[in-house]
Amino acid sequence: MSARTSLLPFLSLFAVALGSTGCDDSLKSVSLIEETRVLGARIAVEADESRASPAPGERASLHFFVVAPSGEPQFSYALSLCAVSPTNSGFPPCVGAPFASAVQADSTRADARLDFQVPPEIELSTTPHAFASGLICPDSGLNLAADGSATCLVGSGTQVAFEFELAGSEPSNHNPGFSADALTLDGEPWPASDETSCDAGTLPQVAAKSRHALRIDFSDADFEPLTRQTSLDPARETLLVSPFSDAGKLEHGFLSLSADTPPEQRRVSWDAPALTSTAPNLVRFYFVVRDARSGEDFTNRALCVVP
Repeated sequence: MSARTSLLPFLSLFAVALGSTGCDDSLKSVSLIEETRVLGARIAVEADESRASPAPGERASLHFFVVAPSGEPQFSYALSLCAVSPTNSGFPPCVGAPFASAVQADSTRADARLDFQVPPEIELSTTPHAFASGLICPDSGLNLAADGSATCLVGSGTQVAFEFELAGSEPSNHNPGFSADALTLDGEPWPASDETSCDAGTLPQVAAKSRHALRIDFSDADFEPLTRQTSLDPARETLLVSPFSDAGKLEHGFLSLSADTPPEQRRVSWDAPALTSTAPNLVRFYFVVRDARSGEDFTNRALCVVP
């Protein structure tokens, strides 16, 4: 059974593929960042941050990827982590008390992060997975009641859930990764940047209301081999890429990529927005990649829309 991710309420479009649930607002584009949102989660084992499956006794961290139209999301959170037995539907209940938790009551720009150690005595034969759940409060502080339940001081917040495998006798799953040259814009290298405005003139520039090709490439090693029960089962992982932007329109909400996907199918088109003034407009892009076993990675890019 594969691990599952749920980032409620906005990923309902990927409910079947990712095990997510949530409400559906047909008036909104799932790829458009119009408010503070949680886009994904990533496990990093302390001994090897590329690994997504910590073993009993190992230390690791869980990071949630939070974004906002301003580029500077601010939020509070309460997270907990427990051992679970896999189920065929929905998310499983905890077996015993949580073995790790984290609370950030004041709104902050810091990571939504939970550092933990998998209990050395955990019994993988009965609880081969771990399950993180909690509440993230965009643009709000958090109130923690005496019984441990959390509520946002403003709004209802985002309920998050992330189930992942624990490493046993099988090879540990690794996170797929965006390399520095993973993305191109109209065939040109598109590096990451810390620029927060178009003033420096260092970001790529595109004309308003023009169309552009965003291509995403991964190394062959990111498509990890899978244990095949039958000859019909895939021999290697498929990766699901979800692109997002805070302006303009993306052609697709996700791309399903295999090691054999041809280059022309590893791209998504994006239509630049119209401008309301003569000033350049900075547009931020976010990309999330997932395998089906809890491996994830995130990256961001930016460009400037000019008249």
